[in-house]
Amino acid sequence: MVSAPRVVGVTLGLVGAGAVLGALAGGVSLGFSLAITDPQLSAEGLAFGAFLGAPLGAVTAPVLSWLLLRRVPLGRMFAGLVAGTIFGGIIGWLTTTPGGEIEVNGLAGAFIGCLVAGITLRYRARDAHRLEACRSR
Repeated sequence: MVSAPRVVGVTLGLVGAGAVLGALAGGVSLGFSLAITDPQLSAEGLAFGAFLGAPLGAVTAPVLSWLLLRRVPLGRMFAGLVAGTIFGGIIGWLTTTPGGEIEVNGLAGAFIGCLVAGITLRYRARDAHRLEACRSR
């Protein structure tokens, strides 16, 4: 049986790591997007992306890890989620239609990219677990 203090400690660790890595992913995503579309603002984009990415990462990291990614190693989980967030944010930013909310699309793209990466990691871990179980028979 798992104790409540251990669950709280792990969750707080996931919140902290999610905030740091969410800030990294948000900064890289927005900085790179601005470097493509408006190179003069790319330095400010790093700070603003980190400002928006930290709370998003602090919320999504524990939720995804407890609900979807229990069997995925933490390093692989965070690397996959950060990569998905970066690519999703860039794609969301660059595919905004004229007159659309470019910031909202960038954030939505980052969130969707993170979810797609999480779902992909879950199914890959499930398939690897099944393959290992078949090999052990």
